Amino acid sequence: MKRLMTDVMMLVGGGVVGAGLGLMFAPYSGAKSRKKMARMGKMMGNKSDRMMRDLSGRMSDLADTMESMSGKATKLMRIS
Repeated sequence: MKRLMTDVMMLVGGGVVGAGLGLMFAPYSGAKSRKKMARMGKMMGNKSDRMMRDLSGRMSDLADTMESMSGKATKLMRIS
């Protein structure tokens, strides 16, 4: 249990130090950074939406292909 607490404290401490260093060496002001992050968030959201629509279309195509193949397999099984 003591080891777990030590690991958690090191993780939290590392996060605090990393955040502090990030703020000290940030290339932009807070307002500009927030604007850039919001723009990046929208861009990533749009990209993930496109990827999910593409994946959905591909899965639909795969389901149609599998359905078609199962119909052909059923016909072959009946003939044999």
